Amino acid sequence: MLVDVHNHFTYYNEDIDRALVDIRENGVLMVSVSIDIPSYEDTLEMAKRSELILPVFGVHPINAHEHMGQLQEIRRIADEALMLGEIGLDRMWAENPSHFQDQEKLLETFLESAQRHDKIVILHTAGAEAEVLSMLNTFSLRKAIIHDFYGPMKLVERIIDSNLYFAFDRSYLEEYKPEIKGWQERLEIANMIPDDLCLIETDGPNKPPRRMPFEALNIVAERIAELRKTTLEEIIACSSENFNNLISGNENLSQFTDIMRRS
Repeated sequence: MLVDVHNHFTYYNEDIDRALVDIRENGVLMVSVSIDIPSYEDTLEMAKRSELILPVFGVHPINAHEHMGQLQEIRRIADEALMLGEIGLDRMWAENPSHFQDQEKLLETFLESAQRHDKIVILHTAGAEAEVLSMLNTFSLRKAIIHDFYGPMKLVERIIDSNLYFAFDRSYLEEYKPEIKGWQERLEIANMIPDDLCLIETDGPNKPPRRMPFEALNIVAERIAELRKTTLEEIIACSSENFNNLISGNENLSQFTDIMRRS
């Protein structure tokens, strides 16, 4: 079974029925993150339509300042959620530095919940990679996935030493080269991450064009296989096994370990 460890499944909108058929026919488990309470509620509803959607609760850091009056409600939902994401800090795309403190407060709220309930977190770290890693250490969290990493190479070793999972995404494709500073050097990361920490994600739906989940994830897996000088099948098997290892032993996620075992 393929596992996309970070996607926004409800964003398929008018293509949602096609996407549901696609994951069923091709056996793709979608770890569907949210960016606020309404999008999480939509994801929960979507999960009722397919056992292959794992709903994850988060509030995107760029929107943190809009949710400071909802911290109690966010804490309650976080305590009940199966996993937490997309959460983190953003210093790359956030335009107003006055919102950084709100980002930190929101992330603390999520990490406190994760620590209390031993939850897995999916972390947005754009431009704030060192800060996020330091906060993880403060809360003694190790069940984490680093999503969409753009940080300096020296921090990759910290991720590895902390035994955090690293999700490779579409930004390693040639088409993203003009958009990412230091893209060529960044490709070295593909060979730095140990096999037992590698995951794959799409951050989908990807556009243009809007690719269906199976195709989008295969494109990422093929590229990472090329960079790591291995096979597509090996990348898929490795990523799936790693995700299964990450969620194994968590009673609240047992239905998903069962699904992966049946595949």
